[in-house]
Amino acid sequence: MTAGMIRTVLGDVPAGDWGLTNAHAHLSTNLYQHHQDPAYVDFDIDVHATEPELREFAAAGGYALVELTPVGLGRDPLGVRELASRTGVRVVFGTGIYHQAFHPAWLADMSERDICAWFVREVTEGMSGTGVRAGIIGEIGTYQNEMTDVERRVFRAAARAAQETGVAVTTHTYLGELALEQIDVLTGAGLAPERIVIGHLDDLTPLNLDLAREIIRRGAWAEFDAVGCEYFTEALQAQMPTDLERLEALTTLAQEGLADRVILASDICRKRHLRVNGGPGLAHLAGRFRELAAEQGVPEELLDRVLRRNPATVLTMTAS
Repeated sequence: MTAGMIRTVLGDVPAGDWGLTNAHAHLSTNLYQHHQDPAYVDFDIDVHATEPELREFAAAGGYALVELTPVGLGRDPLGVRELASRTGVRVVFGTGIYHQAFHPAWLADMSERDICAWFVREVTEGMSGTGVRAGIIGEIGTYQNEMTDVERRVFRAAARAAQETGVAVTTHTYLGELALEQIDVLTGAGLAPERIVIGHLDDLTPLNLDLAREIIRRGAWAEFDAVGCEYFTEALQAQMPTDLERLEALTTLAQEGLADRVILASDICRKRHLRVNGGPGLAHLAGRFRELAAEQGVPEELLDRVLRRNPATVLTMTAS
């Protein structure tokens, strides 16, 4: 029986006494190895680099982290399981397939049914034969302009696998593009909208609150997952918002009664994100960001909702 449980890399645990969660991060990833574009050289971190980060996250009050590195992009289930065991942080691993430019070659000829079966095995048996089971499906991704046929196939398969296993689905968008189409495809395949998290809604300034409102109106979760990143990103060719802008957006949505469908996270995935390299680091979300929120008068209850209760709701497996 999995309903009411959260599946971590160390096993299933009751959802009850859950703590502060970074709902979208990467402890090991390498985009350059798959897609050798100089723009992705910085997207290369491993568990040796992120172990100190995870320890600092725990020391700052972090309880759990959702690791969302897609297949073929440097994910390391065994290394992450060891990291969770050494640090005490509860890690939920996602089984994901990124957007088409980063698809593994073996995916091209797979049917929707085959992809669904692959997702199910990753959740129920273990990822890539490791025995480390995924606790969420994602991140699954789209890129710009339109969802490709194979991306659509992945999304439909993910929706069906989520229904079969009871886990949720979390997505990658490019600056929020195709977010509503992602919801349409997933719900069209039968997945309830409250089991869908739409990611990367705060990669560009100004934040598109109308898009977040529509995502929430449709019953899905709006995720602002770049907390701590306030720079111009060459990869996206975009200026990222400040944390003050993120907090202002959160407060606005809360005043409109929409905070029940908002999740905050910090998508640590690059060398420049690590604290040792001058980045915000994993501890930022649990530490300095919460301090900044308190300085701005953001209620602790609101932070607790978007950093603990909402992620726990998403991660809790439903009866399949």
